[in-house]
Parts: sequence; C-alpha cells; structure tokens
Amino acid sequence: MELRAPEKLNDEHILDEFDSGVTSINDYLQRQARKAQAAKQAVVYVICRKDTPVVMGYYTLSSGSIARENVVPKSHQRNSPSVHPVTLLGRMGITRTAQGRGFAIDLLQDAIERAITASSTIGSTAIIVHPLNERLSDFYIKYAGFIPCPGLSPITLMLPLR
Repeated sequence: MELRAPEKLNDEHILDEFDSGVTSINDYLQRQARKAQAAKQAVVYVICRKDTPVVMGYYTLSSGSIARENVVPKSHQRNSPSVHPVTLLGRMGITRTAQGRGFAIDLLQDAIERAITASSTIGSTAIIVHPLNERLSDFYIKYAGFIPCPGLSPITLMLPLR
C-alpha cells in the first residue's frame, strides 16, 4: 500500500471510509475534525492513499500549557516560568487496512518534526500526549522517547523539545 505524505485536512478529503477499530478515533475524524480545525482548536494532518483523497491515517496538533511543577525531567523546571507552553499531540489513528505497516510511526515522526519546527516560531517546550491506553503509551515511549508525566495524569506523556 502506497500513501501520500501527510497534509493538512481539507474539504476534498474523504473521511467516511475511515475505520481504525476505535470508535472515538473514527468519530473525531468523521464528525469533529473539520469543525475543530475551522475553529482553530486543532490542526489535522492526514495521510491518503496515493492518487486518491481517501484518508488512511491522521493526527492532530494544538497548543496548550502546563504548570512548571509538571514538567519532566525535573531539571527543566529550574529557573523556568510558572507556566510552560506545550504542543498537544491529540488524536491519532490509522485505518485497520493500513495498520501494522509502520504508518503510525511515520505519522508520529511527522508530528514531532512539525512541533519542533513550530517551536522556533511560537514557543513550545514540549509535546504532550494523552494515550488512550497502556499499549499506546508504550508505543510513544518506544518510538519517540516520551517520558511519563505522573503529575498530570497516570498515563500522560511528555517529550521535551530541548
């Protein structure tokens, strides 16, 4: 299966065929993603089958902040502001037919690269992700080096950008 490079979601993308096997991931893309992007609450990046607008995977990025005491590693708390700007890696999903082929790793790498690039224009000290379960938490730790952030929640992870 050949897919195009990630691109920003637009009105020509076909979303109704998307099935990741997780209802909340499917519903977000099909019912909320365009609205969230139009309201500037998130930017949605999609990957499509080559030569078609059929979406096979996606992720969202938005901005947020966390209190200094929740920053990991602790050494990044010293002499820092009381609130840290962060990039939130929101929902991410791959269709069942594309799962197990490394596309999720590719999407994660693209998200990290975009967050790093954006952080040179608009301050962001880390990427935060709230995985849906332990299996996904392990994925983020293994493939990108995210660090558990127990001060925020038991499953929240952070990837420092410095």
